Amino acid sequence: MRQTLAVFILATSIMSFAHGPESVLASENQVITFPVRDADFAAVQSCALDENPACRQCANHGSSNISLMNYSILHHALQKGGVTMPLRPVPSPNSERSRVMVADGSADIKSDWAFNIENNDAVLKTAPIILAGELEKGLYGHRGINDLSAGSAIKDAKDLRGVSIRNWRLDWQVMEDLTPKSLISAPTVKQMFALIDLRRADFTLLEFSSEPDMGREIDGIRLVPFAGVKVSLPESQHFMVSRKLPHADEIVDAVNRGIKILRDEGFIRRCLVNSGMINQRVEGWRTLNQTMPPFDKASLTVPSN
Repeated sequence: MRQTLAVFILATSIMSFAHGPESVLASENQVITFPVRDADFAAVQSCALDENPACRQCANHGSSNISLMNYSILHHALQKGGVTMPLRPVPSPNSERSRVMVADGSADIKSDWAFNIENNDAVLKTAPIILAGELEKGLYGHRGINDLSAGSAIKDAKDLRGVSIRNWRLDWQVMEDLTPKSLISAPTVKQMFALIDLRRADFTLLEFSSEPDMGREIDGIRLVPFAGVKVSLPESQHFMVSRKLPHADEIVDAVNRGIKILRDEGFIRRCLVNSGMINQRVEGWRTLNQTMPPFDKASLTVPSN
């Protein structure tokens, strides 16, 4: 009898350990807050309050609201991982302020590059939502000197003058790896476009757009990508989780389970493609930088909407 009772207690303990986080997280009377930059906040808040789940499915091709994409991925990752607490967006002026909010506990979770999360004792890092090398950018120059339909790709950037923003750590690293003829830092994106328009620089790195010419425009200055070439971003993105969030470790485990399911199902890939962060039109273009680790392209199948 005693042996039977001991076996029952041991089995119950194992089951509690295996399923405890899900039941604890499901019973918590709290919300999880997600900082969103002011420019995107209204759209993300509207979706968070919408009982129709369509806005959280990354189903609309050409949507460029990256904050809504990240909200949608986190929303589903929490649910798939067994967390039933609602996810609430909160306003933030910019990414740097959002990092501070998560670190001091005034917000709970945000997406960020790995290098902004590592060596920060105030936060935890989830599994990657974007793999190193998965995101790509184009070398964008003035449309007056760069014809996308010319059909002759440049070999490298060594004869070009680059411009970027030094605080964009990852872009700056990639620009340096390209060893351009010169590289200058602009204080703002507008200034960056203006320098190219004035022919004081030849190119910068930008995300490919869904426009027919894949161009991007600010204040009437339109830049288009040099045909046939691209760069990969050699860093992964994760969710940054505040250590001050109750049950933070268990929530990270739950999000990790959810991320794996979402990637296996193709949901994350669909979000990246439909948001424009991955442009399938440049799939065959040559990658100028080869510094990133390889990633599993077999996991990048795009499911139907």
